[in-house]
Amino acid sequence: MAMKNSSSYPFPIVTLVLENPELLVQQLELFQAERFIPRLWEQDWTLWKPEPKAISDRLGWLQAPEKMKPLCPEIKSFAAEVKKTGFRYTLLLGMGGSSLAPEVLSQLLAPASGFPGLYVLDTTVPATIRKKADLCPPAKTLYLVSSKSGTTAETAALFRYFFSRATAELGPDLAAHHFVAITDPGTPLDSIASALRFRKIWLADPTIGGRFSAFSPFGLVPAAIQGIEIYDLLHSASQMMSLCQKENPSENPGALLTAFLATAAAQGRDKFLLWVEPEIESFADWLEQLIAESTGKEGQGLLLVVGREELLALTELRDVAFIWIGTPNASFDFLQAEVRRQKIPAIFLSFRPQQEIGAMFFLWEWATALVGSCLKINPFDQPDVERTKLMTQAILKDWQTKQAYPGLEGGLVWRNFKLYSSRPAASFEQALRDFLSSAQRASYLSLQAFLPPEAETKLALEGLRRQLIYLLGRPVTLGWGPRYLHSTGQLHKGDSGHGFFWQLTADDEVDMVIPETPGGREGWLTFSRLKEAQVRGDYEALRSLGRRLIRVHLGKDIARGIEELREKIGDLPTAEK
Repeated sequence: MAMKNSSSYPFPIVTLVLENPELLVQQLELFQAERFIPRLWEQDWTLWKPEPKAISDRLGWLQAPEKMKPLCPEIKSFAAEVKKTGFRYTLLLGMGGSSLAPEVLSQLLAPASGFPGLYVLDTTVPATIRKKADLCPPAKTLYLVSSKSGTTAETAALFRYFFSRATAELGPDLAAHHFVAITDPGTPLDSIASALRFRKIWLADPTIGGRFSAFSPFGLVPAAIQGIEIYDLLHSASQMMSLCQKENPSENPGALLTAFLATAAAQGRDKFLLWVEPEIESFADWLEQLIAESTGKEGQGLLLVVGREELLALTELRDVAFIWIGTPNASFDFLQAEVRRQKIPAIFLSFRPQQEIGAMFFLWEWATALVGSCLKINPFDQPDVERTKLMTQAILKDWQTKQAYPGLEGGLVWRNFKLYSSRPAASFEQALRDFLSSAQRASYLSLQAFLPPEAETKLALEGLRRQLIYLLGRPVTLGWGPRYLHSTGQLHKGDSGHGFFWQLTADDEVDMVIPETPGGREGWLTFSRLKEAQVRGDYEALRSLGRRLIRVHLGKDIARGIEELREKIGDLPTAEK
């Protein structure tokens, strides 16, 4: 089944491969009978819940591509001023929805000549922060402090560190001229930025949630600063808006995508094997957050399992479906034949990334919102994200009260490794063996790496992830801490509870103190301690919900440690599948 828009606009081409196409037809008929499409555009909150709380004030994204067009001249003028000033680097400090769309655009669309390149910093891992600090000297750097709430812990810590660093080199007045805030009106960040006299404060529409904010100042300002033509981005999204307004569901790409996701989930296929072509890998991170944080609640959740060839080892499973996104190439025809052979529900979305990324952003925002209605959940809140935050805050408060940092104590030891488990075990080997044996019956396994995302480490972790897919025969995902806490972390704690979790940590070779105030005196908290509190906070949050998890601390040599761990796994006598 294929659908191609009949207008001159070439996007989208949607190809569906279905074992039971009548189920999708029934879902489309339901959309028509219950007026799902016009009700969404009318912002009818009863699509999701009988009460409007955290829904009626979260639908501003629907009209954002059109409403933001009048702001384009001001944003572009600011970007031209930044270019003229001679900034060489832009360093975005933000988490989740404040950073992922800008990261996609920076990697997909190269900065225009003369405009500064954009670097995204969304971590508390000290080595990564130090690397970015060394790369971006204050005199040549414009800092974007981006937080919808204005209270995001990681962003606040990064801001205090980099503002103090810039103040020490440039003086307080000139340092403030190197900082820009993007936040909602009236937030603590808004107040601090005003008091410190930032170069610019961009206030976003408070009715647009973080993960739906690609077409707000959170996405558009970082894009424009790189010289990206933001009007073209909005125009692409507006084209998709028009297509998603078609009331005939079979002519509406958003309705087709929603129906595919909803019918797959209704059949128990709630894990989606996502094959993205290499040039748009960063889009998968944005999409993973959008879907996981929107649907992972009330015992439900749609999980993306991002990968390539190794995903084919999972296509026989009865709880997965398949998604392909990219520009048609040799893999396109091969994969269509493969999913037909395996009789796995699949959707193929063909588009031109550089011209149509705006349309793709909007398509998935629209479909994710509507699939929330099919699942009878509110896709605009994130009730379980707070659980880890509270655990982390309690740990930090305890350490501060005692004026003592306990370090990493106890654990099951093997070589330079330490293992901590939510289940009792007599040895490192027994704990690992029991965990992996049980994981063969898990819904999925999530690797959570609180490690520097260096190329060598990424390669080693991808090798571990693929090894576990082939060993367990189950979906295995990889998330980088702490950024996953603002993404799949909601789903991990809000879904049906059958996932397994594996934290990976290592010694920090460097560390930096986080100032108590911007440009103020240094406090007792360091990035290493903040990261460790986040690791323990999420561990306790998952354990308190009865989730099965382990933590393995690798020591100092991360890449070598992962390889040794892979060898150990290969030697384990795991249970038969």
